[in-house]
Formats: sequence, C-alpha cells, structure tokens
Amino acid sequence: MATQQEQAESLALLDKLGLEEAEKFVHRVVSDICDKDGLHYEEFAKLISLSEYSQLKLSLCSVLKNVMREKIEKDKVIDKLKGLNLNDEMAQVVAVCLWVRREEIRGQMIGSSCNITHSHLNDFDWRLKLVMSSDQLGSIQEPVVMVDFDISKDGQHTAESVELSKEELDGFVASLEAANKVVSQLRA
Repeated sequence: MATQQEQAESLALLDKLGLEEAEKFVHRVVSDICDKDGLHYEEFAKLISLSEYSQLKLSLCSVLKNVMREKIEKDKVIDKLKGLNLNDEMAQVVAVCLWVRREEIRGQMIGSSCNITHSHLNDFDWRLKLVMSSDQLGSIQEPVVMVDFDISKDGQHTAESVELSKEELDGFVASLEAANKVVSQLRA
C-alpha cells in the first residue's frame, strides 16, 4: 500500500496529461473500478510512460476507493485531493468525475465486498418441532427448529439442514441481525 507521499507523487502525473486527458483518464479508472471497459495504455502512450501509467492508475484507484469509503462531501473531496498536491483545477476535475459516478462506484464496491464467497443463499424453509422424550429421558418437551437452506455454489444447488435449540436459534438470529446492520451501513 502506497504512502500518502507516494500517492501525491503519482497523482502529480495527472499534470502531464493536461485537464482534458486527465478527465478522460479519471473516467477510465472509474470504469475500470466498476469492471467495465476501462483503461488502456495505448490511449495515453504519447503522454506518459508505461511505468508512469501503472503508477498513476494504482494510486488513483486507491485514492478514489478511499474517498468513497469515507463518504465525504464534494468540498471535502476537493480539499483531500489538494492535500495530495493536486492543483485546484485538477482537484476539481477528479472530484467532479468522482461525484458524478459515486453511486456506480459505491455499488461496485458493495458488490465486490459481497463476493467474498462463491456460495449464496437462494431460499430457506423452517419448521418447529417439539421433542417430547428421548431414549434416555422420559419427558423433555423441548422446542427445536429445523432450518433447511437452499444454497447455490457455482451454479449447483445444495440443501443444508440444521437443527437448533432455542438458545442456538437466538444466537443465530443475533448474528444475522449483526450482519444485516453491517450491510445496511454499507448501503447508507
């Protein structure tokens, strides 16, 4: 991970591109972040070297993602970019591009964070049973919930069943509520 000074040095390469080409470069970086047809070195080969291109791309991606994580206002974005030694005009160009496409970037970042695993839940079903007795005890009368999960992994569906006591179910629900809270914060 680059330090703030290294990022500032890399972002200074935007000046070599000029305002118009820098704007195009920033939009292409955003498209690259969003898994669209993004950046191609050939478009900027006359203006910067391949190593400068790679350095600028990595730094700009990092800065844009960090700014999106912080959820700051447009004016603060410009101030943050100026803090990375971008001049007023260049900071404005980057901030406008970021601001215009912020929802697209945020959606992609949320989507990529959700893709931690290839498995996902399609459906679930539950049923409540009352265990009346066992081979060791004559009278138990304990409620037990049976939860069936339909999970997809790489296009194949599998069924998983879990039997939970009341205490285990309470813990499971609490962990799902905590996960929902984290997802809600990411969406906000």
